[in-house]
Amino acid sequence: MKLLFVFLFSGFIVGLWFGVNIGKGNALYENPFQDSGILQDAHDSAEDQGVIEQGQEYLDDKKESVKKKLKEIVEDI
Repeated sequence: MKLLFVFLFSGFIVGLWFGVNIGKGNALYENPFQDSGILQDAHDSAEDQGVIEQGQEYLDDKKESVKKKLKEIVEDI
């Protein structure tokens, strides 16, 4: 009887561990009590919305613009 309770309790703990990780979308072996951090959550959210890609495109456009202006300045000198 004692052995049955030990197995039930350990099964409950392992099931809770795996269940929390599955619910959070983490790997099964990760610590379910560890907070992923607000910065990682913000980065994931921004990536899902496409904000990071839009920012990269904007910076690429500005980079080309700055190159043209510098080229004109150098040619004027």
